[in-house]
Amino acid sequence: MFREKREFYARFALGLLATLIYLLPLYWMVTTSLKTSAEIFHKPPVLFPTTLQTDSYKQILGLPTGRQEIYINAGLYLKNSLIIALSTTFLTLGMAVPAAYAVSRFRFRGRSTFLLFLLVAQMLPAVLLVIPLFVLFRNIGISNQYTGVILADTALALPFSIIVLRTSFLQIPTEIEEAAWIDGGSRLQVLYYIILPLVRAGLVAVGVFSFLIAWGEFVFALSFLQNPELHPVSIGVFQFVGMYKSNFDSMMAFSTLVSIPAVVAFLFLQKQFISGLTSGSVK
Repeated sequence: MFREKREFYARFALGLLATLIYLLPLYWMVTTSLKTSAEIFHKPPVLFPTTLQTDSYKQILGLPTGRQEIYINAGLYLKNSLIIALSTTFLTLGMAVPAAYAVSRFRFRGRSTFLLFLLVAQMLPAVLLVIPLFVLFRNIGISNQYTGVILADTALALPFSIIVLRTSFLQIPTEIEEAAWIDGGSRLQVLYYIILPLVRAGLVAVGVFSFLIAWGEFVFALSFLQNPELHPVSIGVFQFVGMYKSNFDSMMAFSTLVSIPAVVAFLFLQKQFISGLTSGSVK
């Protein structure tokens, strides 16, 4: 009994330490957005601001403040990010569902090689894909459009999405599909009306993962979008960095506002997200 309690407290302490390490950057981001310039550069660092200033948030929202104004079109950046992230999410789901279903249900030559390719593809960093994709998109005329970034983000999210959905499809007995075929349903009808509702957790996990990948992606957006009117929030953050001065409080305030959609989405969908990721881990 004593040994079990000791192991429990050890695991709890380890989990608490990992959680604190993960939350520390978020805490520092939020508190820095509320600090004055003197507190930001104070040594030793100020853990909590003594006076909460909200000028940084007013500046982001376009409200008048008592300091030098920096025009940041936050609405434009958010709109661009939503277009890219939502398009990437729907495109990833539209391609991952039939691919994962085919891999889980059909036996064909090269299936093992295809699955190995997916595992290798998801380990490739985005930096390795920038140059070949830039040349390809420039040749076909989509290098300075949403389309190029959406396709590149989809290429990042698709391998992992197929793997997750494949495990979800494998949990559905084939007898369910056979019964529906006997009743006159086609394969597509069975997939849409019967199978997909049963793998809802996997679809949510893939959707959240794809959205977060596209929402925070920086390398592709910086390389493919030369038009400032198309820049997402990941590039908008750097508008606060200057050659001689950087507005760290406004930068952290903008980063805090940008992180809210991702945090809210994960909080509301965390049960389905975790269920979708762990589907197939226990048989």
